[in-house]
Amino acid sequence: MKRDLELRLLTGAVFLPVLFFLIRTGGWPFTALIFLIAAVGAWEWWRLGKSLTGGADLVLVMAGVLGTLQGGLEDRPERLALFLTLFLVLSLPVLLRHADGRALLRAGHLVLGMLYVGLLPAFLIRMRSLPHGAEAVYMTYAVVFLCDTCAYAFGRAFGRRPLWPRISPKKTWEGFFGGLLGALLAAIVCRAWFADFLDLPAAIGFGAIAGTLGQAGDLVESLWKRESQIKDSSALIPGHGGALDRFDNLHFVAPVLYTYLVLFA
Repeated sequence: MKRDLELRLLTGAVFLPVLFFLIRTGGWPFTALIFLIAAVGAWEWWRLGKSLTGGADLVLVMAGVLGTLQGGLEDRPERLALFLTLFLVLSLPVLLRHADGRALLRAGHLVLGMLYVGLLPAFLIRMRSLPHGAEAVYMTYAVVFLCDTCAYAFGRAFGRRPLWPRISPKKTWEGFFGGLLGALLAAIVCRAWFADFLDLPAAIGFGAIAGTLGQAGDLVESLWKRESQIKDSSALIPGHGGALDRFDNLHFVAPVLYTYLVLFA
């Protein structure tokens, strides 16, 4: 446990200064980071689906994810709807050539990947464009990452009661509440330090949403990995696994936190 936690913290120490710089810079550098993470996530999503569906073509998955991400950034929502419509009309017939009895699963895998891997992270870029956008994104990353770290540490140190053993046998209620506590503390500290655009109750609500939905997002990805019989989406990030392993909870909460900030910030 100690070695795994040290590796996670070391990776974070290397990655966080770069992340801090890109968030502060905003604009195309931060957007490029999200597109890079989405591209890696598309490859990992394709890998997850291979054992279940035979895998939709990697090119289709990649194009669908990145196109949906771009569509999610457009000011005119009909452009996203148009892209999704045209892409599905043109790409789904391509999947028919396999004719192996898994066409429906393959099509569902493609469409879900476009939304899960492509659309959800678009809200981080939208969040950065809000007033106090840099601070809002800092707070989002801090709350979600500390939640994840505390859930891992509390679960390994004190975990006794399984949270949902059919999905993830190692996740426990002790880890869940440890993660939630970490999210709340991170939100309160961020509010006192730099996120004064939220009052204290709103900051606590922010932390509660991130701490709860973030861990729900982690369970969702755990279920998909279990069904695909894959331990980690990849080994890209030492101590963390792949892009989907590291950013699944962050992207899962991004649309809800973006909406919350629009309403209460």
